[in-house]
Amino acid sequence: MDISENQSHSLVNLPEDIIQNIFTFLPIKNAIVTSSTMASKYKRSWRYNRRFLFNIELYFMYTKQDLANIVDHVFNSHQGAEIKTFQLHINPDGIEVLLKKWLQICTQKDLEDLDLHIYRSNFTIEFSVFNALHKLKTLKLVRCVIQLPEVPNGLKFLNTISLRSLHITEDVFNVLITHCKMLEVVDLVDCSTIKKVNLIVRESKYFKKLRIARCEDLEEIEIDSPTLHSFFYQGIFLTIQIAQGMQLYEASLIFKPSKNYIQSTKLEALVNDLSRVSVLTITPLLIEGMTARIRDGVFREAQYCFVNLKELQIFMNGTIFCNPYDIFSFLKNCPSLMKLFIDLDGYQFDFGMYWEMHQKNLLENCNHKFTQLKFAVIRNFKFLPSELELVKLILQRGTILERLVFVPPKKRTRSLFKREDAPKYEEIFCSWRLSTSTRVMLHDKYVENTSPNPTHSKFWLDAY
Repeated sequence: MDISENQSHSLVNLPEDIIQNIFTFLPIKNAIVTSSTMASKYKRSWRYNRRFLFNIELYFMYTKQDLANIVDHVFNSHQGAEIKTFQLHINPDGIEVLLKKWLQICTQKDLEDLDLHIYRSNFTIEFSVFNALHKLKTLKLVRCVIQLPEVPNGLKFLNTISLRSLHITEDVFNVLITHCKMLEVVDLVDCSTIKKVNLIVRESKYFKKLRIARCEDLEEIEIDSPTLHSFFYQGIFLTIQIAQGMQLYEASLIFKPSKNYIQSTKLEALVNDLSRVSVLTITPLLIEGMTARIRDGVFREAQYCFVNLKELQIFMNGTIFCNPYDIFSFLKNCPSLMKLFIDLDGYQFDFGMYWEMHQKNLLENCNHKFTQLKFAVIRNFKFLPSELELVKLILQRGTILERLVFVPPKKRTRSLFKREDAPKYEEIFCSWRLSTSTRVMLHDKYVENTSPNPTHSKFWLDAY
């Protein structure tokens, strides 16, 4: 929030208690600067501030000791009864005593949001701190060590937990999940030593989102939460069990490429557990796992159906053998699909002997139509012959398709498209499209306001 000079003059006409209250909600930096431009009686208003935000910008702007001096001065000068938010990016080496002091002050001032990013060294937050944080709602920790008693007295109102680069055990995680009855969001990113995540919260009325990424020691995830709305996972393929009857709305499963054998039964079980989602982002591992193979002594495709799926996004990284027919077979089992996003990500379809002798004929002779599909976007499209086969199957089967958008690679030299070939491609696409109202468009880049956009970002981890 920024207050201009004109606005600051108009504030003088407000009652004094209201002005004082406004300053308490500004981030500490803004409160100090703004109060210095006001009448003398307001110049010390920043001492009642409720938002102590020492972000990453300050971490790079000051030396460790200078930053510690600034933070310590603000805490020592504080005269208010509350500190609602404390955010700090800092290297704690040599200032551990100060950091413990600041946290102790926060426990006495009804802290609601703690966002602590530790650099270069671990720092232990002792159980006495968590016991005293009776009003904490958001806990975000990076590279900290946490101590929790078996039954913490605080944290009862915690609704968001975000842990990154922590050594966390199943016992500590289970204490958090069991004790924090108001939890809505749990994020685990780059957390080592934890091997199994048990999210068994059948009685919870609030839990909505679980996101797990790059936890290298993790072997199994078990989820039983009737209110869970969103599930995001990024990492190696592992056992994921989702209880029956859950009503997941969205899921994102970005599996790290692996050369290890993966049991098809685990993939099929996961697909069945996700069969009621409305928004789904995947890599081709699930598609390849559901392709035709010997099942129960018979060569056939897996039996599954995404009955509610409205939006599908596929990132082709990590593909082993996936080709347009495999994608088509997956899309056949998404009868309600309206939006399709495919990022080729440098992948080139392999049209080998199996394609030429079997799959190509199956695709040409299949009359299945995409009766709900309205938008399709293909990123990193290079106009390769194999990619054109993918376009062909979408255009020939989209009964109400409104737009098919191509987004070329950032390095245009990788694309076979030449501007002078545009009329040729336009003629080809017109001959393929089932609906005469379908528009085929080439965008130099993905434009937020003019293109249908996926719900899930490929870079959601960048926010950490």
